Amino acid sequence: MAVKIYMTNYKGGVGVTTCCTGLGFALAKLGERTLIVDGDNLGACGLFTGGCANMQVYTLADYEKGACRAKQTLVTHPKISNLSFCPSLGLKDLSCADKAIGELDGLFDYILCDKIGSRKCDRALIVSEPFTPSIKSADIAKADLCDGGIKDAGLVINKLSGGLVLNGEVMPAQEIARLLRMPLKAVIPEDLSLSLGKWRKSTMKAFDLAALMITGRRESVCNVLSGFTGIGGFIKRRVREKL
Repeated sequence: MAVKIYMTNYKGGVGVTTCCTGLGFALAKLGERTLIVDGDNLGACGLFTGGCANMQVYTLADYEKGACRAKQTLVTHPKISNLSFCPSLGLKDLSCADKAIGELDGLFDYILCDKIGSRKCDRALIVSEPFTPSIKSADIAKADLCDGGIKDAGLVINKLSGGLVLNGEVMPAQEIARLLRMPLKAVIPEDLSLSLGKWRKSTMKAFDLAALMITGRRESVCNVLSGFTGIGGFIKRRVREKL
């Protein structure tokens, strides 16, 4: 039976899909059979982020119509054999994903649900930027998940710049976690190259640490302050202010 994790935040643009994909890569690297259920039924953003764009034959929309089985909707990553995607492109009734997840449960070790299938999940990860609107939305999401029966909710701080932390412009990840009264599960550094479809080594290392945390193998998060201290760090922070 798979560990099913619902990933969300009510504010758009915080990087839920990116974090879902990055964590999926990291879990697969650890040898875990991993499924990412793409909740974007309009643009299939998860497939694009994961490098599987336009590879689908069937989607959950076809499953909804009875045209295929849930297993037939799976898209296996071309380079990572134990990582698969389940696209919801065209799906009208999002609750149909719950049934599909139930059918796929035994095929995977971890199922990451990108804003879909919350009723089938026993754990959750709330993704938040280190800025007030996103933190507020994370707090609301936490309350709603608790009311919906998901008590085990962890926090992922995404797009955190060590320079902004040292300058006092944003709170450290640990302080945000204390404010929200949630366990901190991952810290993902700011990565301006993600918009170009690239993944920095430091970003992937942060997701590797997140996967170790999620699987209980190690309790450690990325130190985003590294590289922003000293003279070199001061110069880097000044350059960041101009971007």
